[in-house]
Amino acid sequence: MIERIQLILKTKNLSPSQFADEIKVQRSSISHILSGRNKPSLDFVTKILSTYPEINSDWLMFGKNKMMKEIESEKKTTSVENIETRQKEKITKREEAKPVTAPTLPLFDSQDEVNQREIEKIAIFYKDGTFKEYTPK
Repeated sequence: MIERIQLILKTKNLSPSQFADEIKVQRSSISHILSGRNKPSLDFVTKILSTYPEINSDWLMFGKNKMMKEIESEKKTTSVENIETRQKEKITKREEAKPVTAPTLPLFDSQDEVNQREIEKIAIFYKDGTFKEYTPK
């Protein structure tokens, strides 16, 4: 795990002291772990993963899979720029979307159908998102 922690430092361009400050552990803890004197505790690993959610926990703990998590089907690593770009794209798509109007359909095909069917409930939907239901007595 020491090599993986060193790779995080290199990837994030952090000194051991900066890394300790970011994950909120004592600087001596990092020093002891990197020197091999101590092994990382579960609390230590949890702090790394909560500070850097883009890091794959299986990779950090077991060396399995890739260092960075993959997002959805795009298989891109998580980064602030990617997230901000996707959020802007979603907002733009919502702004460009045109409201869809439902086609007007007759409620009944014939007067016979009205006479043969019993109404259970009537619902009226308003444009402000509210509705009312009426049930015949």
